[in-house]
Order: sequence, then C-alpha cells, then structure tokens
Amino acid sequence: MNPAAANPDAFLALLSHGLITDAQHDAVLAHPETAALPPIPGPAHALAWMCLKDIVTQEEIDAAVERLEEASPPIATADDASYIAYDAEEFVELGDRGITHEAVNALFNDGLVDAETRDMALEETPLVGSVPAAPAATLAWMVIDGPLERELFEATRAEVAAEPAFAMAADRARIVAEAQDEIAADEKAVGAWRATAQGKRRRSAWTSGLVTLAIAGGLGWHLFAPAGVPACNAEATRKTLQGLMLRVSIDARTQGLREVGIPSLSGLREIGYRKDERIRGCMATMTRGDDTKAIAYTIGPASADDDKMTVRGADPVIVEARFGNLDAKGKPLYNAEPIGRVAAEKAFRDGVTALQANSPAAAMLQRQLERQRARQRSTTGLVVTDADREREIADFEPTGPCRAHEDGVSRVCPLVVEYNDSLLATVGRAQSLPLTGEFTFVQDNGNWRMSDDFAKRFTRAVLEARLAGMGVTDAAAAPE
Repeated sequence: MNPAAANPDAFLALLSHGLITDAQHDAVLAHPETAALPPIPGPAHALAWMCLKDIVTQEEIDAAVERLEEASPPIATADDASYIAYDAEEFVELGDRGITHEAVNALFNDGLVDAETRDMALEETPLVGSVPAAPAATLAWMVIDGPLERELFEATRAEVAAEPAFAMAADRARIVAEAQDEIAADEKAVGAWRATAQGKRRRSAWTSGLVTLAIAGGLGWHLFAPAGVPACNAEATRKTLQGLMLRVSIDARTQGLREVGIPSLSGLREIGYRKDERIRGCMATMTRGDDTKAIAYTIGPASADDDKMTVRGADPVIVEARFGNLDAKGKPLYNAEPIGRVAAEKAFRDGVTALQANSPAAAMLQRQLERQRARQRSTTGLVVTDADREREIADFEPTGPCRAHEDGVSRVCPLVVEYNDSLLATVGRAQSLPLTGEFTFVQDNGNWRMSDDFAKRFTRAVLEARLAGMGVTDAAAAPE
C-alpha cells in the first residue's frame, strides 16, 4: 500500500469529529502498540482498532454519535461522524472473523491476489482482529462481499490446481479450497433463503398480495349513486367490495400469484363518519383459508361536488386515527393546531422530499418503484388505482393535540403517516407502512417546516414500521 495515501492523523480526525475524548486520544498516544501501527487508511480503521484495544467502547461511540446528531445548532460534520462510526463497527465484525490487514497481506504474499485487489481490500478491512488472521475466510469474503471478481478467483483456482506439488503450493491449495467451501456454503444459504422467501410469498400470496393490490397500493374503486352515503355494511357496499375482491383476484393471477379462491369479507363495521365531508371510515376482515387480515376502506363522494359514491381502500391505522377521533358534530378532534392540518401536512411532505433529494440511493429506489408500477399497470386493467395513494406520503393524520416544545416556540405533534416504502416494494413486500411518532414543527419566517432532527425521527419511524411489519414486536428497542 502507498503510505502517502494513508491518513497519518486518523486518531486526531476522530477527536476533531467528536467521536473520542481528549483522554481517549491521549490513551491512544500512550498505547505501546501505537508507534508500530502500519499506515492507517482512515478514521474508521483507527476507531475499530481503539475498540479492539478497549480504549473506547461501542456504547461510548453510540453516545457520541447521538450527542452529535442532536446538537443544536446542528454540527456540520455530524453525518461524517455517523458514517465513520458505522464503518468502524463493520470493521470490528470483520476482525472477529479474522478478516484483517494481516490476512490480506498474507494472500498477496502467497500470490493469491494481485496488488490492486490487495490495496482495495486494505481499505475495506480492519488493521487487526480479535482472532488470528484467517486468509481463507478473507479470500472468501473478497469474493462474496469484497473487491475480488468471481472470474479472477476461478482463474486463481485453476492456476493453483495445475501447480506441481511443493510446500507453498500445498498451502495455496488449502487456502483456495477452504475459501471455495465458504463461498459454496454462502451460495447455498442464499439459494435456500430465496427459495424460502419465494415459498412464503406464494403461501401468503392471497393475503399479502391482495392487500397490496387492494389496500396498500391504492384500492380500486367502484361508483354507485345511492340516495345518501351507504353504511359500511350496506348491501350496496358489500357487493362493491365483493366485486372488487374478484377483480383484484384476477389481477393478482396476471402477476403470477397462484389461484386458490376469492377472499371473503366479514365484520364490515363503521369507525366514524365525517359529516362535513360525507365520508364514512370502515373496517372489515378479509379471509382466505386460514389467513386473515384487517382491511380498511372509506365510502364517500367521488369528488366534492359529486353525488356518486366511491369505495376507496385505506390504511387501517389511518382510518382508526381519522374516524375514531371525531367530535359530536363529526369533525376531527385533532387538527395540528396552531399549525393547521394543511400547513402541517405540507411541511411534512416537504421534509420527506428534501430527505430523498439528498439521498441518491432513495432516488434510485423510487425510480425502481415507479418502473414496477408502470409494469403492473401494463399487465392489469381491472383494478383502477387511486393516484393519491401512490404518493410517497400516501396519507397524513394528527393523532392528538400538538404541545409546545421545550424551546417555547416549536410544536411537537403526534402523527400517523402512511408511507409507501420503495425499499420494501423493490424486494416484493407490501410497501405501505403506517409510521407513528411525534414530530417537531418549527416556524420559519411565517411558515412551518420540520425541525433539524426530522431526518433522525423519520428514519427511526420507518425502521420501527419495517420491523413491526416483519413481526418484530419490540420495534421500539431497535437501534438508532
């Protein structure tokens, strides 16, 4: 590795980022092994080494990152510090498997990787580990997750297999064989996971698939013109929903979901009625075999000045919050005062848009989701979808009164937000997530915006909702 490319002040960088204290930095300088360290690629390598030497703990690092993220006014380098801490934790985990600089250099010295691959691997591995260096595990990691292309590894395997027997050749052959065993085991595990996931997806196709098509992704609707807003369990409503189940079932089959029957609906009931908007919020239970799922829908005018009624899918959590908290006149109890519903929703949507604009990965996932929806529209035509439900923030509802922030100016409001998660959609899971939590609104030149900690709070809410969707009941204990 080119020493000039290394970072000679990696430990000082940790101090300047606020990830370690002056005392911890002094402990590094006094440590007997510091002077003998090789060139350090970056601060994350230095932080991982400090963890291994018990100069700093993971709990102390987490506390430092949290302090930096919550600082007011915001610290410009807080995000950089978070990335360093994350990478350091990854390095510690690699070191626990013996995937270290020593192992990388051993592979280079044995002629199993070239100088370019070595240098790239040194950037992505820790200086030392908690266990002895493991060249075979490191070679396997290079192929599975690291910088070594599979084709180059196969070429090396062929070269080693053709070598005449001598001491170094036997060692090279052993390392390559052990690495190949790990690679094969990883491929087998990945294949089994995919098969299991596919099986689960097929077994739950009529529950999750139908809910995604009929509810989470924006329920198709059917128009009818009664004298007034039909009840949630009225015959006209029931027939509309049953017809919808049939159409969604047909659409599901065109997307490759196995036909096993049309779901049935039971327990149609009203949660509340918005008299000013003439909209009923309703719930029901969808059953297919042993699988049941709570679904929600609304009944109301197709437009504000239209007498024709439409049944639209909705998120159950949103319906419970919106229609379960009405006063005697059928109006919402909670309106995000003093901000106001419209201003609060705009501020929230603008905040999410800003987050995604600053994330190339999120933008890529959103484009993938849009392409996926376009393909679905090209193959399904019986279910009409609600364009509003396909927005990233599909719905927004205050769930309680806003309270004054401790600064006396900002407002903290409890919300439930229906979020279309592009990440879940791209891996074939139901994309609609109900996000719940308290979010802070700040008044800025007469307008309301989200507070500086919005990115952290929003990310946390998404993570908790994802975990809850996977059956992790203790989502609140998820890491920041």
